[in-house]
Amino acid sequence: MAPDIVDALFFVAGACNPNGLYSHTLPAAALVAAVTGVIAYAVTKQRATGALCALLVLAHLPPDFVTGHKLFWPGGEIVGLRLYDHPIADFALESALVATGWWLLRTRGGAPRWATTRAVLALLLVTQIAVEAAGAIAGGVKPSACVGATANSRTGYDRVPGTAVGRSRDQNLSPFSSRTLLPTGRIRPHIV
Repeated sequence: MAPDIVDALFFVAGACNPNGLYSHTLPAAALVAAVTGVIAYAVTKQRATGALCALLVLAHLPPDFVTGHKLFWPGGEIVGLRLYDHPIADFALESALVATGWWLLRTRGGAPRWATTRAVLALLLVTQIAVEAAGAIAGGVKPSACVGATANSRTGYDRVPGTAVGRSRDQNLSPFSSRTLLPTGRIRPHIV
């Protein structure tokens, strides 16, 4: 969830995060994992908790490959199985994961009592429905602060035309092209 929080922070700040470059690529996720682990350790003073929190951030990426169509390495291809394109199947899978996590928490001792109530499970499932509905209404596109970000069923996540990733206005690519911002600041076009 931490990479998605980073996405949301970029959106709220009005900063462009093309194709999840600063949140979902392996180097970005490693940095987010390290920061999350340090914060968890600072709060709990337990190394195991810090390490577990860092690993949970990294565990976010494999399910994103299944559900989305994203950039996982700077300068790499946009890849994924795009389960988000099938909202009913996505809801079934993600709701099963939510319910399983809630049940595991409920069956373990020491969990906060409020977190194991059926009302919390219902709230989590209603939240999942709301997220699915919002995604369906927006055409499957996550909110983006990138100038001109548009939905594109072929390239998936976001396509960023114009100057959002440093392209001058006089460069003309086909409407079926996407770009990846490389760590060097150069732009790599992808023709679909």
